[in-house]
Amino acid sequence: MRNNPIIPLALTLASLCSYGENAPNFLLIYADDLGYTQTSVPMMKGRPELGHSLHQTPNLEKLAARGMRFSNAYCPSPVCTPSRASIQFGMTTARVGCISIHDVVMNKRQVDFKKKLSLAEMLKESGKGYVSGFFGKGCTPLGWFKDHGYDVTDFIHKHPNGNGHGDWWEPAEKTPIPLDDPKRVFSLAKSSNAFLEKRAKDKKPFFLTISHYALHVRNMSLKSTRRKYLDIVAEREGIEEKIPDISKFDDNAAEMPEKLRNHWERANYAAMMENMDTSIGMVLDRLEELGLQKNTFVIFSSDNGGGASNKPLQGGKARMWEGGIRVPMIVAGPNVPSNSQCDKPVAQWDYLSTMHDLSGSSAPLPENLDGVSLRPVLEKGNKGKLAKRDTGFVFHFPAFYTIPITSYRAGDYKLMRHLNSGEIKLFNVAKDMGETKDLAESMPEKRKAMVRKLDAYLKKVGAWTMEEVYQTRLEELDRWISENEKVAEDCKEGLGKSPDDSDLQSRLKKAEDSLERLEETRSQVLANRSSSNWL
Repeated sequence: MRNNPIIPLALTLASLCSYGENAPNFLLIYADDLGYTQTSVPMMKGRPELGHSLHQTPNLEKLAARGMRFSNAYCPSPVCTPSRASIQFGMTTARVGCISIHDVVMNKRQVDFKKKLSLAEMLKESGKGYVSGFFGKGCTPLGWFKDHGYDVTDFIHKHPNGNGHGDWWEPAEKTPIPLDDPKRVFSLAKSSNAFLEKRAKDKKPFFLTISHYALHVRNMSLKSTRRKYLDIVAEREGIEEKIPDISKFDDNAAEMPEKLRNHWERANYAAMMENMDTSIGMVLDRLEELGLQKNTFVIFSSDNGGGASNKPLQGGKARMWEGGIRVPMIVAGPNVPSNSQCDKPVAQWDYLSTMHDLSGSSAPLPENLDGVSLRPVLEKGNKGKLAKRDTGFVFHFPAFYTIPITSYRAGDYKLMRHLNSGEIKLFNVAKDMGETKDLAESMPEKRKAMVRKLDAYLKKVGAWTMEEVYQTRLEELDRWISENEKVAEDCKEGLGKSPDDSDLQSRLKKAEDSLERLEETRSQVLANRSSSNWL
């Protein structure tokens, strides 16, 4: 939590007098690993093929029918952690200081996110009495979300909510999630509806985030929904026999014919998608029943591109191509035209500025935000004029464990720079969303101009360099290797005196196993460092 400026007493009293009467509510529904073409809602109305032919998401279809879909919406990063940090503070990942999963430079520099203004804290500063809730997957570097202004959370476990909480009821003890609550989708709906019911009674404006664990692996779904899709897949593929409902995690996994395994995975994924959609529908229906829908902005999107196919987009999760960062986005709410579409590029770091504007807050915003208010396009669609952005859309991804690429979109063009080789690619993603025609050589002036602006931005915000990331990661691994070597040496010395000591034997085995893994990891980092692959 940052040190906030003192809001004038008169403003505070005026806000309290109208305690939430006109302030809108905000409901942010955030999916995990959901790709651009993975729902049944095409993000371009004129291109039905952009909606998935197997996955059924009727509640998202209803949301799009009463709201606006965005054909050019971007998440901040192709992986979850930096996207979740960026969205909270209205900054690109480069500026916020979190560019990757296990960001070694962030850890080394001890970036303090409590000094930044979160979405919940921004709404509290409005003086309008907002109550903020957060249910579901959090963001590891942020820790406990109550430290960032959220009043109500479901962070009730030993550690703050992360991926493991979507796989286990209590990750620390590996307690299984009930079979009737895959990826906690229905628990999330129950907690969210209880929150909404309280707000309907106390009449306080609210900001609620429902951060789904779906569709992150490990994939889970209701047995009945899965059976439905197994039969659909069998019919489509001309498979006469019934596809057995056997997971690779089941005790009888060996009974599943190998030729049917991929079909089962497709059906399970589709079922998980529908289960998440059903959960979303439960919340949206309750919102309407409680009389809260009319004054609530509902925002649906995803933290990064999908791990499954995102065609016609290239790439997906952990890749800086459009398939990794262009995501579904639907907004419905007051003054948002129904069944509409916005084609202007927007990013999730715009949410903070947008909510500040829509809430009517007079409290000042930090001066170093990257986001702009989307209110003009929410009300007027493509006719709305957005404020000028500082630089454009910068997606900085110097990751040591995958292909490191920085992308920069300005207008219709997207520049990509490989952070190992320095090679540049340039695409007109307005005309070529599949990034099939590289224009870097045919448009040298455009390429140079975009490189200059990108470099100026990265320098201004003090973005991590690729070399700094590699060096910091290797230093970290070398430190861990040295520590485990010392443990192994001490254990061997002790066993020389007490060869039957089972505790020393166990500690030695653990240290040697760790050393083997760490050496393999170090070799992989060095291999990644020399790679010039793009996909």
